[in-house]
Amino acid sequence: MPDKRFRFFQKLVGLPYLLALLGLLMPMANVSCTDQVIAEPSMYEIALGYDLGTELKEPGAGLLKRMEEGNPRSIERFKDFIPNFPKMEPMYHLFGIVGALVVAAIFAFIAPFGYYASLGSLAMGMLSMFSLWAVLSQIGGLCNSIGMNVLKVEPGVGLYCADTLILIGTAMNLACIARPIIDDLRAKRANKK
Repeated sequence: MPDKRFRFFQKLVGLPYLLALLGLLMPMANVSCTDQVIAEPSMYEIALGYDLGTELKEPGAGLLKRMEEGNPRSIERFKDFIPNFPKMEPMYHLFGIVGALVVAAIFAFIAPFGYYASLGSLAMGMLSMFSLWAVLSQIGGLCNSIGMNVLKVEPGVGLYCADTLILIGTAMNLACIARPIIDDLRAKRANKK
């Protein structure tokens, strides 16, 4: 029979997943040009369609304006990859990551009632973490396909924060899964003696 501290611990397992949602409000990626950060979009901004025309910082905003005025053909190349350039296409599928984190938290909250809920929470948490890194890779790939090798896309503080919280939730889930198994093994050993 689980003690009160373990039951309280089980109730807290969903908390890191919910806090990870707040981490996604922070910059998910740092886009830099010549070692100066020119954009720091959050996951929600990327999901709703990031507007490069209004959100870019200097020197990126100046470079974009000069390209529009001096070389309109380069802007047409951008439009091959981003049809509504300078506004990026919305990536509504990113809200699936938010949904996965919410489902992971719900499964974690109902985990004390069943073993499979902990496994579901664990799976949804890890799926959301891998998806976040895949999105970052996709943004970097977009910069390279446009031919802007001067742009460097790096993980932002929001991505690290969300990933850390997801890993904490994962560790807590694993502890909730392992504890009953360990308690059963100890009880079996005690009965053999």
